[in-house]
Amino acid sequence: MSQPIDPFDPVSMAMRSLHQGNLLAAKEAKEKNIVYAGDELARVLGDMMQADGQITCGISRAVITATLAKWQRAKEGQQ
Repeated sequence: MSQPIDPFDPVSMAMRSLHQGNLLAAKEAKEKNIVYAGDELARVLGDMMQADGQITCGISRAVITATLAKWQRAKEGQQ
């Protein structure tokens, strides 16, 4: 088990602060990567929607449209 935190120990408090900062930076990096991946997926799906001719794969236009709409709502914080 970890030792209780001594609020009068400056080294302990400094280490805790650094740890909290690292956790926050990791969370922000993860969120940024998820947004990037979603944007890339949306870009590819958008390109597929605008391509001339029919979509010949198993994904229908309705599925692509719904996926793009869901991603846009997720980015805006809606459910």
